[in-house]
Amino acid sequence: MNKPQSGFTLIEVMIAALVLSIGLLGVFQLHLVAKRSTYESFNYAQAHALATDIVERMRVNPSQLAGYASRAYGQQTFAAPQKLCSGSAVAQSPCNASEMMAWDRHIWERMLTGDDERVDGRVVGGATDRRGCITTSGEDVEVVVVWRGMDETSDGAVGSTAAQCGEGNARRRSVRIVTKIAANA
Repeated sequence: MNKPQSGFTLIEVMIAALVLSIGLLGVFQLHLVAKRSTYESFNYAQAHALATDIVERMRVNPSQLAGYASRAYGQQTFAAPQKLCSGSAVAQSPCNASEMMAWDRHIWERMLTGDDERVDGRVVGGATDRRGCITTSGEDVEVVVVWRGMDETSDGAVGSTAAQCGEGNARRRSVRIVTKIAANA
């Protein structure tokens, strides 16, 4: 008389392990894609906030619009101004319009490069190859922030004036804000 079999055979266990491992690999791949997407979204949000920040600084100081114009932001070309124009206790005040513009350029440069965020002397706050460009023409202002994305897709600035900002390649991403700022505001 044969006893009924109970339990699993080795083949059944191996097939179950194979199916489980394939499922886990899919979950891990989904996790990696989600992390990359989150990183890209974070850089986009940061770039948009930076572009908005300098536009608002320019709105406060409309008489100096032409002085803000440059395609070199993010290359650490703007030295610290002689006079500090912030709300801190060490600030020397009051600042005139040109001193405020120099201060704004310096602060925006530091935010673009991430130089305002340091850990143990290392810069940790900036996206890779982040650059900023500001062009003005009368009351028309264009602010572009570009950075290097993780994956190659297509150049994020082709076909617009943003293409003149930063280095063109398949990883370039960009945020562009075009607005009007009344000089007598």
